[in-house]
Amino acid sequence: MKRLLVLLTALVLTGCNSAQSANGTEVDEPVTMTDIKALIGTPKAQTVESCKVLPVGKKACGGPEGYVVYSSETITNEQTLLDAIYKYNEKAKEDAKTGYSTCEHIPEPMPQLKGGVCWIP
Repeated sequence: MKRLLVLLTALVLTGCNSAQSANGTEVDEPVTMTDIKALIGTPKAQTVESCKVLPVGKKACGGPEGYVVYSSETITNEQTLLDAIYKYNEKAKEDAKTGYSTCEHIPEPMPQLKGGVCWIP
């Protein structure tokens, strides 16, 4: 009977929300590049000054993996985007500790405006 109770308790706990850790605190889901691109959407702008560039990722020997461009005119919540990129970059830092990279320096690109949409070469 005791084993049955332990088994049932384990099954109930397994079915609990996976967004909580064993001590009941909330655990953030990892942010993916797909999440970041969804937040950015199509970076439409009237002027190139509205086009903003942010570094994303982390190479094992330093520097970002790349950059994303967004428009300050079309982003609905810039702080949400910045928080998502911060979380993405923090995870990338941890991953870079055990990884390897080309160690190639990628300079920050200048945003451009083409057909009313921000982009980076």
